[in-house]
Amino acid sequence: MDALKARRAALGYSQLEVDERSGLQDGYTGKLEAWDRDSGRRLGPVSMELLLGALGLEIALVEIHRPPPRIEPDPAQLCLPLFGGDMRRRTDQDFVRLPGRNRRREAKALAEQQNTPVIAEAAE
Repeated sequence: MDALKARRAALGYSQLEVDERSGLQDGYTGKLEAWDRDSGRRLGPVSMELLLGALGLEIALVEIHRPPPRIEPDPAQLCLPLFGGDMRRRTDQDFVRLPGRNRRREAKALAEQQNTPVIAEAAE
C-alpha cells in the first residue's frame, strides 16, 4: 500500500481524486492507506483493480530465482574413525619430487649433501 500511496503523491492526486477516478466511494482510498489502523480497510481484489487502474498501474509477476536450499551434512558422517587406517606422520621421503623444479636450490642442496664446494653462479 505504501507504493500505491507514493504513486498517488507522485501523480499529485488527492485521496478524493483517486476515489473519483477509480469509482470507489468517497474516503475509501484514505481508509485503504490507513490499513494498519482500526478504521483502516484491507485492499481486496475488486478495490485493488480499481485503484491500480486509477493510478495507471498494473501488477507484473516476476519469478525470483533463489539458490537451492543448503543441505546440512549429517554429523555422524563427519566423524573420523579413531582406529585403523594410515595414522603415521608424513615425511619428505613420502613425496615424489618432480624433476626440473628450482634447479639452483637442488644443486646447492646436493652439493651440501656431498660436502663439495659450490661454484659461484654467474649473474644472469
